[in-house]
Formats: sequence, C-alpha cells, structure tokens
Amino acid sequence: MDKLEQFKKTFFQECDELLGDLESRIVALRQEGVGAEPLHAAFRAIHTIKGGAGMFGFHRLVAFAHLFESVLDQMRSGHIAAGDDAIAVILHAADILSDLVQAARSGEGLPEHHDAEAAEQLTRLAGLDRAPAAKNEQEPQVSSGPGRYRIDFRPHPQLLRRANEPLLIVRQLRELGKLAVTADLSRLPAFSALDPTQAYLAWSFELETEAGELAVRRIFEFVEADCDLTIAILGAAPAKVPAKPAASALRQNRRVASIRVDLDRIDRLVNMVGEIAIVQAMISQQTDQKLAVSHPQLVQEISQLLQLTQTLQDSVMAIRAVPVGSLFARMPRLVRELAAAMGKKIELETAGEDTEIDKTVIEELGDPLLHMVRNAADHGIETTAERLAAGKPAQGTIRLSAGQRGGQIVIEIADDGRGLDRDRIKRKAVERKLIPDTAEMSDEEITNLIFLPGFSTAEKVTDISGRGVGMDVVKRNIQKLGGRVSFRSEAGKGSKMAITLPLTLAILPGMIVKAGRNDYVIPLPNIIECLQTKPSQVNSLPEHGEVLHFRDGYIPLVRLGAVFNIRGAAFTPNPLAIVVDDENGNTIAVAVDEIAGQQQVVIKSLRENLDPIAGLAGATVLGDGKVALILVLSELLDLHRNRRSGRFPLNQAASIRPGPARLIA
Repeated sequence: MDKLEQFKKTFFQECDELLGDLESRIVALRQEGVGAEPLHAAFRAIHTIKGGAGMFGFHRLVAFAHLFESVLDQMRSGHIAAGDDAIAVILHAADILSDLVQAARSGEGLPEHHDAEAAEQLTRLAGLDRAPAAKNEQEPQVSSGPGRYRIDFRPHPQLLRRANEPLLIVRQLRELGKLAVTADLSRLPAFSALDPTQAYLAWSFELETEAGELAVRRIFEFVEADCDLTIAILGAAPAKVPAKPAASALRQNRRVASIRVDLDRIDRLVNMVGEIAIVQAMISQQTDQKLAVSHPQLVQEISQLLQLTQTLQDSVMAIRAVPVGSLFARMPRLVRELAAAMGKKIELETAGEDTEIDKTVIEELGDPLLHMVRNAADHGIETTAERLAAGKPAQGTIRLSAGQRGGQIVIEIADDGRGLDRDRIKRKAVERKLIPDTAEMSDEEITNLIFLPGFSTAEKVTDISGRGVGMDVVKRNIQKLGGRVSFRSEAGKGSKMAITLPLTLAILPGMIVKAGRNDYVIPLPNIIECLQTKPSQVNSLPEHGEVLHFRDGYIPLVRLGAVFNIRGAAFTPNPLAIVVDDENGNTIAVAVDEIAGQQQVVIKSLRENLDPIAGLAGATVLGDGKVALILVLSELLDLHRNRRSGRFPLNQAASIRPGPARLIA
C-alpha cells in the first residue's frame, strides 16, 4: 500500500470514529441541562471530516459537510433552535454524510439526487439562498464504468526528490486492468552526461479497465503537481470483464491484512506491562546477596525472568513507537492547496520526521496538527502584496519540526507571517461576548483567547476558516494527552506554536529523589548532572531568587521542598542539586534532600481523581509500594517564580473527586 492509500485509510478510520459518535451527540441536543458541549463536539466532527476530505479532493463530500456545519454554526450562535424538526433534519444529514464518506472510500459514485433532498432541507433550515452544488464546479467531469484510456505521464525532477517511485504507479495501473506501456527515451542523454537528480524518462500507457476514469485519476493525485499528465478516453471497453479484478475488489482484499485495534485494548496491554514492571522492581528489591548464597538457582531464574520482563516492556513500547513523519507527510499537499485557494505563495519546510512518538499520541495528534498548519497558512502568512509592502519576500514560509528534549517530544509550527494583532483579538473577543469590554488583560492572556471555542478573527466564513473552531480542538486534544501548548508571536515577524508531549504514556526511566518524607521522580533523560553544591556556588539575586554557579554561568536554583511547601524538607546553604534541562529548553537546578535510586517507573494519571496539579505529570508506585509523584520540570520553574511573586498560595489544594483513589489499575 502506497503512502497516499495509507493516509486515506487513516482518514476513513477517523471518519468511522467521528460518525459513530455523531448521532449520540445530536440526540443529546434534545436533553435539557447538557450544555453546549454536544453541539461543539458535533461541529468539530463535521469540521474535521470536511478538512480531511478537502485534502484528498472529495469535493462532493466537502460541499455537503460545509453546508452541514453552517447549520450547526447557526445553532451554536443561537439563530436556530435545537427543536425536534431541526434535530430530525440534521440526523438525516448525518446519514447522508455517512453515505458520502462510504462512497468516497469505495470509489463508487452515488446518484446525483442522493444528497439533494438533505442539502435542500439544510439550506432551508440555515436560511441560505441556495444549496451548494452536488459537485464542486472545478471538479473535472469524469466517466465511470468500462473504458479504454491513453495516459501520458512525464515526471518532473521534483517528483523523484520527494521519494515518489514511478514504478509503483505502473504497478497500480496494472492492477486496474489490461495495461500496455511505452517508455519515451528521447530525452535520455549519453551516460557521461547523466545527472541522477534529473528525470529523463516519460511513459505512455494504454489501459483497458472497468474501474472508471476516477479510479485512474486517483493513482496520480498524489503526484499530479510534480508531473505533466494527460488522460484521454479512447472508447468503451469490450463487454467481457478483464481477468484482473477491479481496484475496489483489490482494496477490499487488502483490508484483511491489518486490523485496527481499539485504543482501550492497547491501553490495557500497556497497563498490564506496567504492573509487571512494578512487580519487577519489587522482586529486584527483595533479591539480595544473602538470597543469592542460599538459593543460587532461584536467583538465576529470577534474573532470567526479569530480563524477559524487560524485553517484553521494550517490545510493547516498540509497537507503540511511530515516526512523526507519517503525520508530516500529509502537510505539503495541504499547504499547496491552501496557498492556491487563498492566492498566496507558501513554502513548507519540515525537520525531524524520524522522531518517534507513542502510537497513542500519534492517533490523537493528526487533528491538532492539521488545524495548526491551516491557521499558519490562513491567519499567519500574508498575501503576496502585503508581504512585498512590508519588505518581505513574496513567498512565506511555514516550518514544521519535531525533536526530543529530555523525556518530551516537542513539535513546533513556525511562520514568518504577520504575527498576532492583540488589539484586534481582544476587540473580537468582546464582540463575541467572550470577555467583558472592561477586562484588563496581559499580552499572554490576550494570546490565550485564541484557544476559546467559537473564537475567530476571520471577517467571513470560508471552506478554510472563520467558524471559530480549531485552536480549541488543539488545546483540548493536547491536554488530554498530558501535553501543553505554548504560543509566541511578534507583530510583523511571525508566530511559533509549540506542542510538548510525553515521549510515552506508559513507562519512563526516572531518578527517585526525596524532599522531606515525600518521594518524587525526575525523568532521567532530562538530567545533566548531580552534584553536592558548596556554599560559594549558591547566590541570591533580589529579582530572581537563588541561582547556582554551574560551569561557566548561573542557572535558577529551585528548592523542591519550598515550591511544594513540604514539611521537614531540608534547607541548607549547600544543597544536593540535580541539574536538568526542562521541556522548554531551560537549564535549572532542582535542590533535593536525597537521591534514592533509579528505576523504570510506570506513569499513572492523577486526572481521574484529582484536578490538574501544576508541576506534576502523574504518579507511580515504587518497588517498596510507596507512591512517588512525577515532576514536570518546566512547570516547576514557573511555580518557583510565581511563589516568589506571591501570585498563588504555597499550598495548592487539589479537589478530590468522588471515586476510589487507587493508582494501580
């Protein structure tokens, strides 16, 4: 299966999940007291389907989804009441949307009138002048059914540089039916003049197939911007069915080669491996030299068991590790299409595609990443005229990068566009009644308004943006993964958004430290050095608090006991310090009372029973059965600074929610 088909497969799997949840969300609108969340969730589902369909050129699906979300948008704004008649219309529209998704998946066209009635009902409900056409006017008219085609295909050098293989295209065409291939060697130079980076060959194909012209064009849609391509209909095919099965049948047969496993099942598997890791730590703690002398065979077998357990952990983690390149590869075409639709010149640069991240994280990251890139292209990059007037190059740049910093994965989307207009953001928030007009806000607080549901600065609604959906999805999904979103912007120079995510959601190598009688875990990959400081190394600055002279400079010194107000924590002029790099790239020193050792720790979420607690990523169970809290180092530095400024009390109370407060699942 080539990359495009893999991406389509993922898109349709996401559609299945979204459509499966959509009906329950719509039905929930009838219930009193449920709030606006079901409506927001239904809207996000339709918007996500529309965005993915646009990437793959499913114009009919895009047109219907756009009309559907127009109705939901008017419900959000209160212009349409969620009465029984309206609910019946949108439930019927959800069924039609599902049919359109299935038709796009199978490649089999639906009758033109199939979605006409539902589109008309949505149009009347929304009070629009007319319904969108069943097909996009720019969509090429294609034939269906048996036929003979002549295809002339000449790749550009860029096609090869993007790691596309013409031979795979030939193989896919052959799967459609009877194929005759003629190679054009007229541009092939002498061997001494051959440049391996150029594309000299071209091909002509004559194809006899039952699959129809749409199936033929699909094979080239991933490379059509990097080649010269013409597809001509030669005539109807013979009445006999070719011996080769149709493409839809081939796709159906290939689906059994893999299965989509429920995330809950994967989580249970990883949870079980985590419990084994805890028992492994307990066994290791009980295995001492005395036991080795009295029961050498038992100790040897325990050692083998522990090795196998470690191998099992590594194997499960390897199954879950996926390169982020699978996400990044979707974006170049998206940016090209957005640039063409908006009349802009935009180049996408990518870096760090080989960075691996937990599969569970990848599953949830696609939609936030999509919205971030779309926002950078739409809101960030200026038009060509605006850029030239500002003294910038005509072509804007979006840079998408990924990298590992300690025990975290950081994905950044940066652009060299206009940056945020904070005055306009605040004005729009007041107009939409998201904040009172008398609110006094810092720059950071104004920036965070872009993450509110329903917020948008777009002047009009388009297929690309303007409905106030996107950034709230980003924040919601990232927080659900235990990650954070940060945004930096400078007017006229551009913006950078960073998503910080855990490398894995299950097991982490950590150093166990103590402050008072409490145990904490510092992620081992973040640690630079552990040292016993001297009084001469610790200094105090009026505005910055304590700093530690480390190597050739000074770094903040954060006393763990002081930040969390821990009773019994030591406060000495020469503390034991752990020098670390936090997730934001800052180097800090964390003062602790004692280092208790190192081990693989199983991350247990605190969110099921506690509200989010700043500075803590979760908890774990140690080999002796005690609970240790896992630190978020970047938040630790913020807590240290806030404590000094008095912006929050020392005791950060966490609201206990009803339910068992167990860490072991």
